[in-house]
Amino acid sequence: MLGVPKYKVILEKHNEKWAEEFEKTKQTLINIHGDNIVDIQHIGSTAIKGIVAKPMLDIAVVLKTITKSVFNAMKENRYEYYGEVITGKHLFILRGEGEVSLQHIHCYEEKNCEQFADQIKFRDFIRSHSEFAKEYELLKQELYKMYSDDREKYTEGKRAFFDKIKQLADKNYTK
Repeated sequence: MLGVPKYKVILEKHNEKWAEEFEKTKQTLINIHGDNIVDIQHIGSTAIKGIVAKPMLDIAVVLKTITKSVFNAMKENRYEYYGEVITGKHLFILRGEGEVSLQHIHCYEEKNCEQFADQIKFRDFIRSHSEFAKEYELLKQELYKMYSDDREKYTEGKRAFFDKIKQLADKNYTK
């Protein structure tokens, strides 16, 4: 995985090796957290075949409980704690040399995982609707042109699209 420098945006064509890297990281997370894990999912654009993505993994993990031992275990495995970025969503980042982000691990406690469900619905909807996948890719490319040095604004620029897809997915989602 190439990774993305802190605060920057890089987009690459989809790479089949991203799924393999997810599987390796999933096993690492299982080894770290064991029976505390409820679910682990590959999320973000690297989980959607055929569209450009920032070359770093986004992984969502649901844990039975998030305790000090979770934070300690992640730190011991070179993950930096970024904070509770949304109520109930804890972000851990694995960085490479030069502050390059390689993985974002989004952790949710089982009793508070609405954001987790939204991420899965978004991913699954985009995977199964190629017209929206293409629209998303075009939006990402346009935002990249404007905000390649400002990942926060790049991410903010995708919010309305995410909300639109969430509404569509909520209407069509079946478990």
